[in-house]
Amino acid sequence: MRILLIISGSIALKKTPELIKKLNKKNIEIDFLITRSALSIIDSLKISVFKKFNFYTDEVQFKKNKKMLHIDLSRKCDAILVFPASANIIGKYANGIADDLASTTLLASNKPIFMAPAMNVEMWNNYANQNNVKKLKINGVNFIGPIYGNLSCGEIGFGRISDISIIAEEINMHFKNTKLLSGISGIVTSGPTIEPIDSTRFISNYSTGKQGYAIAKILSLMGAKIKLITGPSSMDKPNNVELIKVLTAKEMNEATMDLLPVDFAICTAAVADFKPINFKYLKIKKGSMNSISLKRTPDILYNISNSIKKRPSLVVGFAAETHNVKKNAKSKLIEKKCDWILANKISRNNSVFGSNNNSIHYITKNSYEKWPKMSKIQVAKKLNTNIIKFFENL
Repeated sequence: MRILLIISGSIALKKTPELIKKLNKKNIEIDFLITRSALSIIDSLKISVFKKFNFYTDEVQFKKNKKMLHIDLSRKCDAILVFPASANIIGKYANGIADDLASTTLLASNKPIFMAPAMNVEMWNNYANQNNVKKLKINGVNFIGPIYGNLSCGEIGFGRISDISIIAEEINMHFKNTKLLSGISGIVTSGPTIEPIDSTRFISNYSTGKQGYAIAKILSLMGAKIKLITGPSSMDKPNNVELIKVLTAKEMNEATMDLLPVDFAICTAAVADFKPINFKYLKIKKGSMNSISLKRTPDILYNISNSIKKRPSLVVGFAAETHNVKKNAKSKLIEKKCDWILANKISRNNSVFGSNNNSIHYITKNSYEKWPKMSKIQVAKKLNTNIIKFFENL
């Protein structure tokens, strides 16, 4: 297990020697990347621990002409920890600024990223900083702290670096969790399906695939072997996930059933329920289109749940409802014979489709939970926790 420790310019970096000891005790190897502002603080505090290690700075990159060092560092590690994370480096990363080795490495990374912020209370609470933190959380960056307490500037409030033991344990638990679903395979369906009327028009819905892609990403990070079957979506393929692109409900159903058996299936896709009975390649002139005859599309969730010899151990469905969310979702769970349903309410104030957030009603055969509104990445993490528990109890 190897971590890239990016040290930015905050006085809290004086606690780095303690962090190094904690991580070494957990057999975590460390590469160091130190920003210019952090170097000046290290020199002023006369912290000597870094002399024992090889570390990278902007000067090292330019002197040794290592043009791809930001790529090398981000690929070599298993995770990145920014400790301490100043408002400056948080702002750079949140807004795509890449003007030094640390910021380019963060933007080039394809690994989990953790930030342990430390700054003045007013800096932490500032709207600009909070907006940057919110952006990063939505995109899956993990924040450890800050906590409330006495600050180096003499003020009191949120902005104090988290306890070093907690930070080290969070990193250690991450590495342990990445193995929890190792050897387990799963299917995730995502995005919309489209049902053509003619060569220029189709029936579909507003789904973007954000929730399904987030779930595939998190489960893959936990070690599961994931195949993501997706309708049209502009989302980027998650790392270490096999992507299977489809258009229609029929194609999605066939692709899904062909991949069985697997250990679990999560159906987040917003499958178009109806398709035109007759497809015409030539564009139908609107003057001659008085009505469209429709028929039902394949019920993918039902087909997976009722697959006699290939049914996954765990089948999870999603439901979008405009009213009676809990009642309708429970009826869907019983009708489809799946194990869990994650339902959300579509309203003027909660469009869900295209949003970065979701508000979930989690329903099983014997339980019900109302999850607070959270980002779709956080929904994926919460669902992942329940999936881990499920397979631990098998």
